[in-house]
Amino acid sequence: MSPFTLEDLTAMVAEIAGAEAARALCQHPVDAPFTSLGFDSMTVIELAERIQERYGVPIPDEAVHDLRTVRRTLDYVNDRAAVAAADGAR
Repeated sequence: MSPFTLEDLTAMVAEIAGAEAARALCQHPVDAPFTSLGFDSMTVIELAERIQERYGVPIPDEAVHDLRTVRRTLDYVNDRAAVAAADGAR
């Protein structure tokens, strides 16, 4: 899997919460909490579900709470994808 990028995340946010939410995501620092961007917990849950479906990266319910910022979400997805790729190569 190629890296999960800000552009990928922004496109998903646009699908889930609309273009205004996607713009807000791009206009704030990557460490800004999603709540400061107007995302509620249901938006983050929907985002996690879409990531799982589209990228095959498992995100257990308890891990959804760790997806609090853009950076943490990108890091989480890319770290789990790297682990899965390494496990698949063995």
